[in-house]
Amino acid sequence: MLTITIIVLIAYLIFMLWIGNYAASKSTGKTESDYFVTGWTTGYIGISFSIAATFASGAYVLGTIGVFYGNPANLTGYAFGTTFAPFMLWMLGRRIWAIGKRYGYSTFTDLIGDFYQSEKLRVVVSILICIFFAPYLAVNFMAPAILTTQVSGGAIPFWVSCLVFGVITTIYTWQGGMRGVIWTDIAQTLIMIVGFAIIIPIMFGVAGGWSAVWEKLPDKIATYKPGGGSFWIVLSWFWIVGFMQTGNPDRAFRLLVARDLGHIRKGCLASLVLLTIWTVVGFFLGWSLAVVVPGVAKTDLAFGEAINKFAPYMMPVLMVVVWAGGMSTLDSGMIAISAMLTKDVYRRNLNPQATDEQVYRVGQAINIALGVFAFILALLNLKTLWFFVGAGAAVAMQWTPAIIAALYWKRATTAGAWAGILSGVGITALFYYVIKCPIPGPGGAAILGMVVNVLALIFVSLATQPLDEKHVMKYQGLFR
Repeated sequence: MLTITIIVLIAYLIFMLWIGNYAASKSTGKTESDYFVTGWTTGYIGISFSIAATFASGAYVLGTIGVFYGNPANLTGYAFGTTFAPFMLWMLGRRIWAIGKRYGYSTFTDLIGDFYQSEKLRVVVSILICIFFAPYLAVNFMAPAILTTQVSGGAIPFWVSCLVFGVITTIYTWQGGMRGVIWTDIAQTLIMIVGFAIIIPIMFGVAGGWSAVWEKLPDKIATYKPGGGSFWIVLSWFWIVGFMQTGNPDRAFRLLVARDLGHIRKGCLASLVLLTIWTVVGFFLGWSLAVVVPGVAKTDLAFGEAINKFAPYMMPVLMVVVWAGGMSTLDSGMIAISAMLTKDVYRRNLNPQATDEQVYRVGQAINIALGVFAFILALLNLKTLWFFVGAGAAVAMQWTPAIIAALYWKRATTAGAWAGILSGVGITALFYYVIKCPIPGPGGAAILGMVVNVLALIFVSLATQPLDEKHVMKYQGLFR
């Protein structure tokens, strides 16, 4: 079965390279706007499927579903978060797309730097996000490599899987830019949906059917009643999932590529449907795995162990699903960070006279460098998958209050944005990396950071000189 699994995986990888090459052939030219935002030509299918594919990372397939394995409070908060997220996307997307189209933006930091009239703030935010988000890129190397090593019994080393995964993803991202990312994301979303549709009934069958699953489920799952610390767990998961979509650059930037406002609206609605599908998948797999392979200590391995033990003939399907999930998130993160470093650091500060083609080439080079850097981080293989997912999302979402204020609050000031972002990132990093957060779950540190962030933004803005009204109206006046 290992040989068949590898053959199927190789066929999948060749297919991804072909799609990336085809997408690159549709490029309208070697320009910044084409490479980073598809020249604002993407429809709602591309937007929604790309958001869904990026959301369902390799860490989701193994790590998130592994976390849900036996813990219903986590999944309850997750479900609320996936319902809320598309509305946040619409609230920001409908305005930031119009501003981005007017002023040629390809990153959210374009808005932050221009609205708050601070080149330093633009660069600092870009660098902070790149630093804290880089480990999240590495997670997407780790999930496919963990499964491949597990399935092969160690015959295929962890580093070999990481290397192959990184090379293929980097090639089609380097070649096709955002267009290559979106086209492959559409294929990867369809692959994952079909894969889960095949695997879930088989897992329920192994468990003895729907009724048997309910009979065998541990009481803490089958009779789950929120109470005690459960509220904070639910809130924590709701927070990290709900705000992750507008905070994480790998999916938030999809709002800038739309053809028009109608496609953003349809894209957000379609995202609601697709994210709901991922929630349902989490419920079904979490329940069935809790019955089929109870008591797996390292929950990242629960899914692979169940397939290996009870349905080894499905391993090729699981393998492709995990690799598709990892690649669809890694490519999105690479293109987003590449856009920030290329535009905010290179073009605006290192080489203001750079031509579009020079920016295009630098963006390609940064994509390669990011792939190498994430590969090295992945080899460290330090913590469980969800630690890096949560940490990256928790810090990245700290720019959200400053963005919302730029879109909706006339009184926001540059000093307020500085105070909010730096305090929010500082508190979040403190409780994620240094000391234990008093609020449990992956979103606990993000909640504390966001509260401090918003308070600092409001009070410092009210205490400092407001921005020029005409300048503010260049952005907020577009929607009157």
